[in-house]
Amino acid sequence: MEKLLHWSIVNAQEDKEAIAKVGQPDPKLLQQLFGGGGPDDPTLMREAMAVVRNQEAELENRLVAMDNFEMLIENLDNANNIENMKLWTPLLETLSDSEEDLRAAALSVIGTAAQNNEPTQNAFSKQEEGLMKIIQLANDTKEPLNVRLKAFYALSNLIKNHTVLATEFLKSHGLDIIAPVLSDPSSKPKLKTRAVSLLNAFLSSVEVTEGLISTLREDGVVEAAICCLRSDSEVSIVDRVLNFLSRLITAGIKFTEEEVSELSLGMKNIEGLKEKLNEDDFSTVKYVL
Repeated sequence: MEKLLHWSIVNAQEDKEAIAKVGQPDPKLLQQLFGGGGPDDPTLMREAMAVVRNQEAELENRLVAMDNFEMLIENLDNANNIENMKLWTPLLETLSDSEEDLRAAALSVIGTAAQNNEPTQNAFSKQEEGLMKIIQLANDTKEPLNVRLKAFYALSNLIKNHTVLATEFLKSHGLDIIAPVLSDPSSKPKLKTRAVSLLNAFLSSVEVTEGLISTLREDGVVEAAICCLRSDSEVSIVDRVLNFLSRLITAGIKFTEEEVSELSLGMKNIEGLKEKLNEDDFSTVKYVL
């Protein structure tokens, strides 16, 4: 360290003769002092995924490895490298792991990687059956709540503002998983919130047409959403439902007499929450009554 200090002082003085006498410092010492020299991010990603997929490793170590992987892919370049490094396959395989915490962690990674990241969304769209697997996990009532929450989170980020994945979601009957959650009295508020968020993410990616509304009605989504205004007092749920209904109204969709009747009752029920809700959405929905 003394030699390194001497070298830095001499270089600061710009004495060429003295610099020649001192010579260059040990590169290893420079690495220790200023960092660097360790594995790069792609190497760390590969190593983390290897631990995740090692069935003989302790569960705690596998979870830590997945957590490390997620921290790495919070960097957009690293997230986009998942495809280049062929890590989508092992990541998606983890969705079938017997350990629920690993399934949830893998879903969290997918959601984080895809969030506002079109290149990663494009890459995921090439993964055969990938979206269908996540839809199944979100819809499976036997799955633990945390797994389902993360599945809805992943789906929302995958299809938001992405026409290709939103279209695949529709073709894969993804809309079928929303109404059962919203209409089930035993559904946890967080799960309902995620379900409506998924619905709004879907609408952000498609054209709202009469044909689409017919599908939403057939799947019970419109009815279930309106009923939430009568049965729920959670601001996070109500606010998202109003946003969904506002999107329909803005697109020129007309509600049926029965829907208007239910909507009127729902709006009366949430009147006390008005100050906590999005003012524009609240006004837009109330205007049609």
